[in-house]
Amino acid sequence: MTHYWWSERVGPGFSHSYEVELLYEERTPFQHMFIFNTPFWGRALVLDGVIQLTEGDEYVYHEMMVHVPILGRDQQVRSVLIIGGADGGALREVLTHESVERVVQVELDKAVLKACRKYMPEICRGWDDPRVQLIIGDGAGYMKEAARRGEQFDVILLDSTDPIGPAISLFERPFHEDIAACLSDHGVVVRQSGLPRTMPKVMPFVMKRFEDVLPLVQVYRAPVSVYGDEMAFVAATKDGVALNNPRGDHIGKFYNPGCHRAAFELPTWWNKLIESYEDDGQIPLETINIL
Repeated sequence: MTHYWWSERVGPGFSHSYEVELLYEERTPFQHMFIFNTPFWGRALVLDGVIQLTEGDEYVYHEMMVHVPILGRDQQVRSVLIIGGADGGALREVLTHESVERVVQVELDKAVLKACRKYMPEICRGWDDPRVQLIIGDGAGYMKEAARRGEQFDVILLDSTDPIGPAISLFERPFHEDIAACLSDHGVVVRQSGLPRTMPKVMPFVMKRFEDVLPLVQVYRAPVSVYGDEMAFVAATKDGVALNNPRGDHIGKFYNPGCHRAAFELPTWWNKLIESYEDDGQIPLETINIL
């Protein structure tokens, strides 16, 4: 196969370039997908021109998304809902917790899941675990019906793409109201909330959406190199109890109790960004474009 250089614009005048070998390309009904092989980062999933993950550092994102909410609670987690996450990394980490009895994963784009299972089997695994129910469908629609049924989860993970394209409905107010309705009494929800450096409105916007429906909202961070800066996660709890102090001594490839606690210590400029945000009710359609 032919090797060439592919670039992703991370910010104004700032791009990441990769030497790539194209393994797979498909225009699904929802997005344009590439799977590349790279000499340094291993295989990479790209959707609509934006790097979603690489084999070289996906564990940082997935471990911090999953273990912080699960281990930040005093109670054992029995049930988990994952919205998005077709690559399977979040599911893999959830299933490491023996207390988890049920996982529902709702993924819109079956083509991405199928490609990840074929080309990234070390990441995309766990679908055959009897605890897992996979639903191919719209996450917002599922949440609406789950709220109507009175279904509840201890942890909800919003592992969606940024607020563009098919993910827009997952940033609207009714979706957040349904999330609050579907959390158990001690439940917690976490959403990846972009890069504050290049997408400065997304994190405070997500915080405001959760503050409208849940009593305690927190921000924590993780250094995912291929994204170009630190990733923000926004977490909110149903009972108003903070997630800062981990239960147990779980050790991952990146995650450990010290990293858990440190992740809630925010840079000064992040705090100023949060304090200065003025909510106009509009979803921040900030994007990162391919060159």
